[in-house]
Amino acid sequence: MPSSKTRIAIIGGGVAGLVVARHMSTKPEEYSLTLFEQSDKIGGTWVYTDDTDYDKNGLPVHSSMYKNLRTNLPKEIMQIPDFPFQDQDGPSFVHHSVIRQYLLDYAQHFNLYPHIKINTVVKNVEPETSPGGQTIWMITYQHVPSKIETTKTFDVVILCNGHYTVGNIPKIHGSDTFNGDCIHSHQYRTPEKYTGKKVCILGASWSGIDIALEVAKYAEKVYLSHNLPEKLDAKTLGVIEQTPGIDFINGNNFTFRDGTTAHVDSFIYCTGYQFTYPFLSKKIKLRTEENHVEPIYKQLIYTDIKNLFFMGLPGIVVPFPMFHIQAQYILRILDGRVKLPSPEEMRLDFMREKKMLMDQGIPERHIIKMKDRQWAYYDEIAAAANIPSFPPVIKKIYDYTNHVRELNFGTYKNFQYRIIDKENFTVNYCKPC
Repeated sequence: MPSSKTRIAIIGGGVAGLVVARHMSTKPEEYSLTLFEQSDKIGGTWVYTDDTDYDKNGLPVHSSMYKNLRTNLPKEIMQIPDFPFQDQDGPSFVHHSVIRQYLLDYAQHFNLYPHIKINTVVKNVEPETSPGGQTIWMITYQHVPSKIETTKTFDVVILCNGHYTVGNIPKIHGSDTFNGDCIHSHQYRTPEKYTGKKVCILGASWSGIDIALEVAKYAEKVYLSHNLPEKLDAKTLGVIEQTPGIDFINGNNFTFRDGTTAHVDSFIYCTGYQFTYPFLSKKIKLRTEENHVEPIYKQLIYTDIKNLFFMGLPGIVVPFPMFHIQAQYILRILDGRVKLPSPEEMRLDFMREKKMLMDQGIPERHIIKMKDRQWAYYDEIAAAANIPSFPPVIKKIYDYTNHVRELNFGTYKNFQYRIIDKENFTVNYCKPC
């Protein structure tokens, strides 16, 4: 007899996949779930490897983690609401290995391992129509070591494969003439290789700033090239010089948009990533240009098929707690407590919101950067799912952290935060070791 359980496929064993699995596994009588992870470890981008291009199985390296990375948000607001960090007294901005262990502990605590297929790469996700008229999913996956392929049927697909794997490389006139070493931040691991070199880093978001600060300890000169309306504030820039974006490249000579020039030995693109879903059937009409996935309702649901979900689309957010809310929202959709509009209405809602944001002057490629819009989003889907949203103290710490970062991006990680209650927190400056 066929199982009466809803068969759920979760693709990706990073934070989002683990959080979704934790919530779906709370109802074993209703849901049968399988989490597919292509590597031999869970943790997604938080799994550090010295490899930069392909892993031992010949698959593209998923993680963009570099050796010395510390979080860019305090752990006090990063932590998943129902699983606090054990060390509440340590530093707020922790090394990536602390997060990796936290995720291992999370999976162990919620007994997720029985649901996880490691070393299993998803090759194809194909929608079909069941005899009852519902969309079902034929998923073909391969056990990587043995190369054995299997195809199974699922009722729900939740994509948690992340988007820190395929780097976005903008077109720059003359870039093909550059004869120094050139990488995307996805391939960056350690700063020592830049000793004595003149390095250009393009992009001044989180990774660009972090890598610039690291490389500056070894390089002769670092040009931090960006198109932000104002220069970033820092009291101790050292060898870092901020420049406008790159106009063109001629060999090792870079010309910036203000007409200034520099001789460059090494070039690092810190220019973001592309959303890629190489396993999705061509039947899924998905657009991923301009760093924007569409058509997606509420940053989660493929508008045309209600049982296909996309985790991890919003950027400039507090991700771990967001996944905690999103996962419960999906669960309420599956159990019928959240009623979705028709596909036509979902698509119209998506298009209306996109137009509204673009009319406000937000470029399409920046729509995913939620920033101040994130709080209303959490409140909206939490209310729909009838679960708690973020307590006010999370936003207060987030805003304070951004303020301190804007004052001096070289020292903002030296602050230590403590949550007192839902409204209040303390902060202290700690001298770096």
